[in-house]
Amino acid sequence: MMPINGHINLKFVRPFSVFILIGLLAAGGFAASIVWAGQGEKPAPGRTYRVADPANSHPGVLDRGAVEVARTWDKARVLWLGEQFQGLNLTKAQTVEYVLRAEMTGEKEDRLASSLYLIYGECTPLDTGDGPSCVPPLQVIVRTPNALPQPEAIQRQAGFSTPYRVRGVPAMDLQTATTLWMPDGTTVTVHADPDVRVAAVQALMSANHAALGMGEVKSGDDLASLGRPR
Repeated sequence: MMPINGHINLKFVRPFSVFILIGLLAAGGFAASIVWAGQGEKPAPGRTYRVADPANSHPGVLDRGAVEVARTWDKARVLWLGEQFQGLNLTKAQTVEYVLRAEMTGEKEDRLASSLYLIYGECTPLDTGDGPSCVPPLQVIVRTPNALPQPEAIQRQAGFSTPYRVRGVPAMDLQTATTLWMPDGTTVTVHADPDVRVAAVQALMSANHAALGMGEVKSGDDLASLGRPR
């Protein structure tokens, strides 16, 4: 499935459980997330997911179009790391739309959800036996409100990974990812090596606050204030 103009419309045709969403949190990258959703695979707690190879990670070239997408996306309140983070440029922005089935959410009807993938740096695809691929050094994924269960629900159903609080909001670590839950249900997931990920979580700041008419949230600010009117 190839993106058209940076957008993919993905609709799930089978119900899937919270375990699939855990796979989305832990799997490294945009393409991997599509595979989890499309195939309906249930990730095991002990499974090791692919991580970025430092020897195959490059700064990349700043994509001004990706910057514009981050600053104007209107589906959710976007947190990002600016145009560059620790020498890694924002090289790509990708949007995905998908249907959350009522069988999965427990709601009366299906509903549409969206995600924004922000890729920092780049890597050279290598043939690992399943076709050329690689994991970018840093990714930030913003999902529309309530696209993921609350962390307590994930822990209760999955039985692993303990929720905690960071910058005033709930968070959870799964393999190569840290996910934060905003007050309105928007989630922000950071994929990176542990040291980079910890620094990135602290550096997250609002991108589209001006477009949405919301107050700015700077690096290190309490995220519980995200989305307050100016």
